[in-house]
Amino acid sequence: MQTRQWVVRSGLVLSVFGAAGLMTALPATAQKAPTTTEPAKPSTMAPARAGDDEAAEFAKLDKNKDGFIEKSEATMEPKLLGKWAEADTNKDGKISKEEFVAFEGKEQAAKK
Repeated sequence: MQTRQWVVRSGLVLSVFGAAGLMTALPATAQKAPTTTEPAKPSTMAPARAGDDEAAEFAKLDKNKDGFIEKSEATMEPKLLGKWAEADTNKDGKISKEEFVAFEGKEQAAKK
């Protein structure tokens, strides 16, 4: 009787570990991009426009989607929070998309 219980418990434990392994492996493989045999042609790839990255970053930081970044929303961007007064050019306590793009442009220029 004890042997049977041991076998059943071992089977259950192995099933749980197997299921956990599948759950962790499937999302990782599902996110991989399919490989192609031909490389992408440069003429078909659209060039990145200046400001696209900044616009995406602004959208990510603008949690309430009101078109402005408030100080409470900027906690995920310490660089912006540290230079808030510099980025908020019109001193209204919030940063518009235009102010953010200009601030990021200045920061990128300062790096070069």
